[in-house]
Amino acid sequence: MIEKRSDEELIRAAQTGDISAFNDLVMRCRMGIMSELTGLLGNIHDAEDGVQEAFLRGFLKLSTLRAPYNFGGWVRQIARNMARNRLSRDPRFVVLDEQRVIDEHSDTVDLNSDDTDSQAELALLALSRLSSKLRETARLTYLSSYSQNQVARRLRIPLGTVKRRLWESRAKMKKEVLNMSRIGRSAEPVTIVPDIRIEELQDEEMEVITKGPGLYFGTVLKTGHIEVCRFFDYPGGILTQTVQTQVVHKVNLLGRECYEVLIEHSDCEPPIPNILDYFNITDKGFDWVMRVTADETYPQTKFMNEGEELFPLSYSCGENQDYNARVVDLTIGDKRYGRSLAVFWGWQNGTPAESFYSSDGRQVLHRRYVGPEAPESQNYQYANLIEEERKFFRGKEYRLWYDTVIVD
Repeated sequence: MIEKRSDEELIRAAQTGDISAFNDLVMRCRMGIMSELTGLLGNIHDAEDGVQEAFLRGFLKLSTLRAPYNFGGWVRQIARNMARNRLSRDPRFVVLDEQRVIDEHSDTVDLNSDDTDSQAELALLALSRLSSKLRETARLTYLSSYSQNQVARRLRIPLGTVKRRLWESRAKMKKEVLNMSRIGRSAEPVTIVPDIRIEELQDEEMEVITKGPGLYFGTVLKTGHIEVCRFFDYPGGILTQTVQTQVVHKVNLLGRECYEVLIEHSDCEPPIPNILDYFNITDKGFDWVMRVTADETYPQTKFMNEGEELFPLSYSCGENQDYNARVVDLTIGDKRYGRSLAVFWGWQNGTPAESFYSSDGRQVLHRRYVGPEAPESQNYQYANLIEEERKFFRGKEYRLWYDTVIVD
C-alpha cells in the first residue's frame, strides 16, 4: 500500500517542479472551495472560473507558501479574496471585505528569483511564451488582477473572447510547465524582462551629451539610424510591446528643419498604430514639433507649440527643478554598460520616469514609476505593484510600473 503524502511533502515536491504533486494538492481541496465560491457568487459558472483562477494564482505563488503549509486554507483565502473583489465591482452585491492579505504565513513572491526550480518562475516563463493576444489577456487577469470585464474593455474585445483566451492560456501554460519540468527549459524565446543590475557609484560626477530626445528610444537623431526596444510591464515583467524607431530623413516643417522618425509597434494587444514624430534640434535642446498617428480611419495630427516639449541636450549630476541625476554602474542581461547616468524626472505628474544614459549619450533603459497620487488610469494600478521595486523621492514612495529596454 502506497503511503499518502502529507501537504508539506506535496508542497515541497510541487515547488521543485513536480506537477503531479500540485495536482494532488488541488484534488484535496477543490470541491470545498468550489462549494464556497458557488455560495458567494451565486452561480456555478462564475464559481468555476473563480476556482480555476485561484489555483493558477496559487500555482504562480506556490514558492511563497511557508510553514505550517496549509495549502487548502491558503488557496481558499486566495479564492475568497478574488470573489470579494468581484462582488465589490458588481453593484448588485454588498462589499464583504477589503482585506488583500492572502495569509499571515505568506511571504512576498520574488518572480525574479534565482531559484530556477521555483514553480512561480516556471509558470511565469510559460506565460511569457504565449502569443501576444493570449499573453496580454492572461497577464492582465492573473498578474494585474483585472476582472474579465475590465480586460474586455481594455482590449476592446467581447467578454466571451476573454474567457476563451484564458481557457486556452491555462491549457498552454500547463503543457509548457509540464514540458519544462520534465526536460528542462527549451530554447524557445522568452519574453520576460532581462536581469537589470544597478549599482550606485557614490560621490562620482558625470555629464552626458545626449544624441536624441529619448522618446521611444529615438536617441540618435541621425538619418538612417534604427533602434529596437521592448516594453515589460509589472507585475511579472512580461513583454507588452516591441517598438522599432527609424530616423527616415530630414524635412522642412513649419519653417523648421526636422528629423522625421518612424515608430512601429509589434508584439502588442490590442495593436498600436504606427507613428511619425518630428524633432528639431536647437541650441536649447531637442524640440518635439509634431506627431502623426496612423489611425484606421484618418491620420491624427498633434502640433506642439514651439518649446512646449523640449528635451535637454545634456544632463549632469545633482538635482534641479526638472530632474535629479546620479552616477551608476549599469548591467542589463549579459550587456554591461558600466558607468552611466540615471536621470529621474516627471515626478510632478505622479508617474515619474528614470532614464539611463550610457557614457556615449544613448538612452539604454527607461523605467516608469507610479506614485500614490497618480491620476487614475487603466494602464496601471498602484495598489497592485506592492511586490515591485520601489523608488523613494521627496518623502513619497513610487512603485515600478514598466521597464523599456533597448535590444538593438
